[in-house]
Amino acid sequence: MSDNVSPQIALGDTVTLHFSSADAQTGEMLEYTYDEEPKAYTIGAGEINPAFEKALIGCRADDEISVHLTAKEAYGAYHKKLIFRIRRKKIPMDTIPEPGTFIPLEMPTGGIAQVKIVSASNTTVVVDANHPFAGKDILYKIWICSVIPAESAKRD
Repeated sequence: MSDNVSPQIALGDTVTLHFSSADAQTGEMLEYTYDEEPKAYTIGAGEINPAFEKALIGCRADDEISVHLTAKEAYGAYHKKLIFRIRRKKIPMDTIPEPGTFIPLEMPTGGIAQVKIVSASNTTVVVDANHPFAGKDILYKIWICSVIPAESAKRD
């Protein structure tokens, strides 16, 4: 291997990358990071989707790859049971929330989830707690900007 060839990505390495994602069926753009600083992730640290991460293993800086994730691999199936009605007073807002907006909601199991308002009245609100991309196969286009091998990071 010559000195000018970047190392292959392996567990523990830190990578910076840009990506776009689209609904694999409709082509609708879902995410696009090229107009901001590249995102940095440590491979194997659980910071990104495992199937997305697996596709990066063995790649090098400046590689461009496409990755197709099924709905199950990406954000999971869409569950109708995650659409539910709550009392309006459980939402701390002065106005009736607009359908399509996202709000934080304390979940019965604990924790806070961002939920999408489906409909609202003076007394009730219907929310959808599914991830916005749930049920969609996702096509990622990824550009790997840099690779910092794990052993290099330890020496710095």
